[in-house]
Amino acid sequence: MLKRITTLTVLGLGLAAASSSALAARTFCCTDDQGVRACGDVLPESCRNKAYSEFNERGQKVRTQEAPLTEAQQAARDAEQKKKREEDKVAQEQKRRDIALMSTYATDKDLDAARDRQIAEVERSSKQTQEKIAAAEKNKAKLARDLEFYKNKPVPADLKDSIKRNEADIQNLNNTLEDKKKEVDAIKTRFEADRQRLQELRNPNKDEKR
Repeated sequence: MLKRITTLTVLGLGLAAASSSALAARTFCCTDDQGVRACGDVLPESCRNKAYSEFNERGQKVRTQEAPLTEAQQAARDAEQKKKREEDKVAQEQKRRDIALMSTYATDKDLDAARDRQIAEVERSSKQTQEKIAAAEKNKAKLARDLEFYKNKPVPADLKDSIKRNEADIQNLNNTLEDKKKEVDAIKTRFEADRQRLQELRNPNKDEKR
């Protein structure tokens, strides 16, 4: 029993010595601020915050550690990563939109029909607005006649209020009508862009053949 314990103890000491030797055999090297190669079995102080290499007992490089980034470098990397994420997001959104376009419009006629439906809806709304403007203008003429009655007299407060409301109504309605005209233009622009994109998707090699 004593012999077995002694043998195990010797083996244990041998393994510990081998492990210690292996650790001691590691070498860390870098180029310091003076351009001189600095090495040691532990990382030399002059290698702190610098890129360094680790070598095994046979002098073979087993690991390379990059230098920590400066604040400016870290900021630049963060900005680049943010830009990459944004570009990936845009690319994914474009891919989603392309799939939707291809599945929605089998032909240009389908696209034209959808465009015309949207424009017709806006134009119907525009016509209703124009009718409201005509009614407001008619009311404006009536209020003007009422105002003539008080040419040399104090104008009643309710008439003044009616005139102000009428002016505001006409202004708001005209603004609405102008917005609807812009909406029609936006629809035409959007569908034309969709048409061009569909052509690119349907004929991906068109430019290469030219």
